[in-house]
Amino acid sequence: MSAPVPLSPPARIASPARIASPARIRLTLVVVAFVLALGGCAQAPAEGDGPATFTLRVGMTATNGVVQGNLGWADEQGTLSRALRPVGVEKIEFSFFQAGTQVQAALLSGAIDVAVSGDMPALTTRANGGKTRLLGFSTINANTALIGRKDGPTTIDGLVGKVVTAPHGTIRYRVLYGMLQKAGLADDVEIANVPTPEAIAGLRSGKVDALTIGGTTAALLEKQGYVVIDDTSRHPELASTEPNTVLQTFLDEHPGFAEAWGRGIVETNTHIRENTEKYWTYSADKDDVPVELARAAEPVEHFNLEPLPKEGVDQLKSTYEFLREQNLLKEPFDIDGWLVR
Repeated sequence: MSAPVPLSPPARIASPARIASPARIRLTLVVVAFVLALGGCAQAPAEGDGPATFTLRVGMTATNGVVQGNLGWADEQGTLSRALRPVGVEKIEFSFFQAGTQVQAALLSGAIDVAVSGDMPALTTRANGGKTRLLGFSTINANTALIGRKDGPTTIDGLVGKVVTAPHGTIRYRVLYGMLQKAGLADDVEIANVPTPEAIAGLRSGKVDALTIGGTTAALLEKQGYVVIDDTSRHPELASTEPNTVLQTFLDEHPGFAEAWGRGIVETNTHIRENTEKYWTYSADKDDVPVELARAAEPVEHFNLEPLPKEGVDQLKSTYEFLREQNLLKEPFDIDGWLVR
């Protein structure tokens, strides 16, 4: 007789006590959800770890009230804002002024955070006791032309006794003074302090005999028949930079900002150099001039690929020495110590 086949154990029937109640199921789901939430929080950065976000206020000169040049390109392409986002900048707002002295005054008053101006107002502001620091240059090798009216003087000697203008405290004043000094006429030609729009209108009407101007405006005036009496391409030591300055207190409040700003400027200028024809077309559209004028006004050497290139620092120091020799600096200071490196 064969061995009996073992019987399978009887199926275990859960007792009513072991059947999960709806309340128990709900409690289990709540616990699971809580555990998952804790796991997610462990992987996400805690609130407040990143820098506080803020709107960066940038002041610059612009006679037409429009952001242009390489900072305008940066605004449209997003190169500067991307570089600044990691240090908390969520938006960039631009304010426009007629002269660099006004830009620097706005910086000192707290109306703006970054001042983009010519080197002369940046230097004199620091020499006058402003607690500013130099982040870098947005451009270098800027050319400034001395433009005469049509049928007016064609040489710098012909400016004696004439109406010659440049906004005081600006790089255009420094360039004009330097040109007159080289010609031995610094004491013979008075430089009238006239804002740019009025000076250009005066040149067109014949009330102004000559003025200093740069960029596409100078190229356009030359194309229209106005006389280029002199320009800084003949005097390399008078070439200028475009310093970007901030208050030291701002840097203290925003660690890493200086490095991020420098990266943004370099990325912007690199992008321009890689897309020069597109940039010149953009610049021409902004200034409402032919592309060839934008190309002439802003050669690629204008766009530095380091925040503080030696060439730009040397140009700045040349301006500093000029101001010091002319007793135009209230309190001399150490340029190298002013730079943020």
